[in-house]
Amino acid sequence: MVIDRIAKRFLSAALLLTASLPLMAGEPDRWLFRVFLDDREIGYHEFTVTDREGGQHVQISAEFDVKFLFINAYSYDHQNRERWAGNCLEKIDALTNDNGAEHAISGQSSGSGFAVSINRVDTLIDSDCARTFAYWNPIILESDRLLNSQTGEWVDVAIEKQGADLLQIGPNRIPAEKFTIVMKGGPIHLWYSPGTQHWLALEAQTEGGRMLRYVPVVLPAKATSTIRLAMD
Repeated sequence: MVIDRIAKRFLSAALLLTASLPLMAGEPDRWLFRVFLDDREIGYHEFTVTDREGGQHVQISAEFDVKFLFINAYSYDHQNRERWAGNCLEKIDALTNDNGAEHAISGQSSGSGFAVSINRVDTLIDSDCARTFAYWNPIILESDRLLNSQTGEWVDVAIEKQGADLLQIGPNRIPAEKFTIVMKGGPIHLWYSPGTQHWLALEAQTEGGRMLRYVPVVLPAKATSTIRLAMD
């Protein structure tokens, strides 16, 4: 089962908001989400962000499996490495298998924009500060275009601030700020901690009208500290 494999690789006995000594300086920030399609768990999505050499080195891994009558009806695997500096993307290398369709994306900032190779076809993004859908970095909420790290598409987006909300995490409802990324493929709803804007959760509607939900299992220490303060 998907959850069994995920549990072996990523989950510990500790529950969200329990345990854990504070991260030592220089250790990465880590987000790990259980991913649900409606009420069925289908996989995980993990983000690790390490401050190094004056920027952020990001490693992203996702795996989804949707089964129907014990048959694997849909599978998704995404592996991505990014390097950021000054809130702008410097370099990306991503491989995705979207139910058998493979995508290889690589890119590098240059003096004339951001050069992208999509399955070995080169293109140039006319931007001096390209950004991916880097939910971990709230700076993307100031963007009007974002790079899709799966397809290499340069996507027009509009960011809507929904305002104060209550987010269910485990047995607790905590204060959060909700934002929506509006785009051609459908809206993506994001929740951040008030004021500090640490990323907490995500929801998005699929093309078939089903709901994809990210439920946090591991959040960076600074985010969990914010949540504990909000609950006090």
